[in-house]
Amino acid sequence: MVQMNLSSLLSLYSWFMDTHAHAGQSFSKVRSFLFPIYKNEFKKIIPMGLMMALIAFNFWLAHNAKDIIIISAPESGAEVIHFLKVGVFVFSIIFVMIYTWISNFISQRAIFYGIISLFMGFFLLFAFVIYPHQDICHMAPEKIAHLKILYSHFKWLIPAIGYWGFALFYIFSEMWSVLVITLLFWQFANQITTVEQSKRCYMVFSMFNGLGAIVAGLFLLFYAHAKEENYFDPHAYGDTIKEMFLFFVVSCALIMALYYWINKYTVREREQYHTQDESPTPKKNKIQLSFLESFKYILKSRYVGYIAIMTIAFNVGINFVEVTWKSQIKILHQTHHGIQGYLGNVTLYMGIITFLMALIGLNFVRRVSWRRSALVTPILMGITGFAFFALTLFDEAFSPLISFLGVTPLMMSVWMGQANNLLSKSCKFSFFDVTREMAYIPLDAELKVKGKAAVDIMGGRVGKLAGSLVQGFFLSLIPCATQLSIAPYIALLLAVVLVFWVVAIRGLHKEFLYVAYGKKPDEKSL
Repeated sequence: MVQMNLSSLLSLYSWFMDTHAHAGQSFSKVRSFLFPIYKNEFKKIIPMGLMMALIAFNFWLAHNAKDIIIISAPESGAEVIHFLKVGVFVFSIIFVMIYTWISNFISQRAIFYGIISLFMGFFLLFAFVIYPHQDICHMAPEKIAHLKILYSHFKWLIPAIGYWGFALFYIFSEMWSVLVITLLFWQFANQITTVEQSKRCYMVFSMFNGLGAIVAGLFLLFYAHAKEENYFDPHAYGDTIKEMFLFFVVSCALIMALYYWINKYTVREREQYHTQDESPTPKKNKIQLSFLESFKYILKSRYVGYIAIMTIAFNVGINFVEVTWKSQIKILHQTHHGIQGYLGNVTLYMGIITFLMALIGLNFVRRVSWRRSALVTPILMGITGFAFFALTLFDEAFSPLISFLGVTPLMMSVWMGQANNLLSKSCKFSFFDVTREMAYIPLDAELKVKGKAAVDIMGGRVGKLAGSLVQGFFLSLIPCATQLSIAPYIALLLAVVLVFWVVAIRGLHKEFLYVAYGKKPDEKSL
């Protein structure tokens, strides 16, 4: 019954959008700009888009909650995030090894259901057991404060250990992005999509990503305002956590239902492992290589190496700006629900900008070039990032102008950090992710599946780890150091990272043209 209703809705939507467009025919100008999907593709693309929207909804719930819990805990702060990134990196290594091994014996469907179920179980455990009993589970704030004085060089590592439940929550929240968005969703999309389809469809997925962020932002704002009477009671935030992560679990169930429906009713078995111009033999590509053999094979590929550099550079760059920005947010908005209200607005704006960016990028990638589309993210990150550091470090110099605008230097700094975060992440979900995923499509099965797993998880984690280690080194080297005091060094390192990123894009562009087309075609065709 559900299958019939969904099919009927898709058919009705198909007729409403375009009653004459079929594969091989051109779109109208409006349709080409807004939704360049053929009618026979609706049954695959729309459920995939809904899956992306639900995944994004869960991402933003967990992403914002982890930051609120960590930076608002007594004797904690944004500086603790650098040390938690190490835990995320260790978990990533373990998962890559397990995933690479079990992928030789277990189907992709079973792995998909298993990972989603793991997240459902942990977040229920945290919301209903760990967080309500945090006073019993964790070290007392007074004890943490005492240890910070005794071991001043490790004062920001101690809260990460003392609040071990919060640390696990942070790690699992980070892993949702890596495992579910980057690996499970995009790997599935790459298996059932051709290069030609990706130019039209991938930005549509990013538009659904934006819709998921919009809904998540509204959820965060609703719970922030609904609990206004308990703004200054940190334990009252536990009720918010319980209610929000019940929605998280429901969303996970819907994600698995959509995945099942797509595999059963819209994707033929051969399409999951072969593009349209490959052999129609419905034989699955089961690659029997160990993790070490796969990793060595990946290291020999300059093509995948460029993708890894881009991934690392993005994560280092956003980490350099984001943690300093969050330290400013804690000063401006001091309570759990106060920070959630602010981040809820940011998430809402993020969804709107991501949707618009995807709409722009949809035509940008198709009409301009892959290389120029890939350069959008580092350019915007650089402009807004350096503006943020300038306002943060030279607030006195900008004070007359800021006072004329009727705001404080702290507020202006937070706003510019918000602009950097909004533009960088919205570009990540549109331009960066789409151009990177397009680059994977022409690769052979080994690099596409296991190479992607290693680069996306290891590359992303190495990037965040590198950014956190650099900042953690400065914080540990100087006992009295804070996130603000090390900002000048971080600004200089951001410039270096952006240079490496641009060089990698230029190199990958040449490799992509050769692998996808055998020779360099007219650049506008990309």
